[in-house]
Amino acid sequence: MEKEVPLGFKIQRRIERVMDDLKLSDDIRNVIKPFSVFGFDVFYAGTLNKKYGAILGIPSNFTNTPEQLRKNLQIKEVPIDWTRQDAQSFLNALTLSESAQKFAIAREILQIQAEEPYLNSYILAFTIAILWTLYNAIAYRFRLRDRNVILYGTLYSGFTVFGAISWFGITDYLSYHLDKKNDEDLCSLGAEYIKGGQEFYEKMLIRNRAARSLLGDEGKRIYTAYGNEHTFVRQKHVPLSHRKDFFNLRLQNLECKT
Repeated sequence: MEKEVPLGFKIQRRIERVMDDLKLSDDIRNVIKPFSVFGFDVFYAGTLNKKYGAILGIPSNFTNTPEQLRKNLQIKEVPIDWTRQDAQSFLNALTLSESAQKFAIAREILQIQAEEPYLNSYILAFTIAILWTLYNAIAYRFRLRDRNVILYGTLYSGFTVFGAISWFGITDYLSYHLDKKNDEDLCSLGAEYIKGGQEFYEKMLIRNRAARSLLGDEGKRIYTAYGNEHTFVRQKHVPLSHRKDFFNLRLQNLECKT
C-alpha cells in the first residue's frame, strides 16, 4: 500500500508565507490542509466549513529538484526519452521559481475562499425552483395533464434541458469571471506575485505544448498548438494564453514605473 509523501518544512513555510500575504485569519488557515498530490498542478477541494474543511494539494514539481523529476518522470508508464527537445521543454516548464509557486498556491487558496460548491448549489436550487414553478403554472393554466400527455411530457423535457443549459451557462460565466478577479486580486499583492503569475502562465503554456507533442494524438485532443486546453461549447475558465497576456501587460506597466 502506497503512503502519502509528507510535505517538507520548506514548502510548508512557503504556504504559510502565502497565507500571510493574503492576510488570512487563523480560522481560515486552520481549515485548509496541505498535502502531496499526484501530478503537476496545485489542487484544491472543499470549503471553509469548519466540520469538513478544505484540502490544498501540492504537486511533486514544487518539492522535487529537476534531477529528481528527470529520474522519476514517465509518460503512460514509459520512461521519457530525454534526448527529445519536447521532453526537455516539458521538464524545464515544471521548474518554477519561488514566486511562481507562491502565485500558484495563492490562486488556489482564493478559489477555496470563493466557496464555489456552495454558490453552485444555490444557483442550482434557485434555477430548479423558478423553472418548476413556471412549468407547473403553464401546465395548470392550459390543463396539459388532462388534454395532451405527449405535449405535457415534451414541455417537461424542454424545461429540463433549458434548466440544465441555464445552470451550466451561469456557473461557467461566474467561474470565468472568478478567474479574472483572482488574477487581479493577486496582482494587488505586489511585484512578486505579478512576476510569479507571468512565469506561471508562461510555463503552463510551454508545458502543455510539450505534453501535446509527447502524448501524440491524445495530446492533440487535449491541448491546442498554443498550449490552451481544447474546449467544446462550454468555456469554464479564462484561456491560459489570455491570462498570460494579462500578466505580461501588468509586468510591462510595473517595469515602466521602475
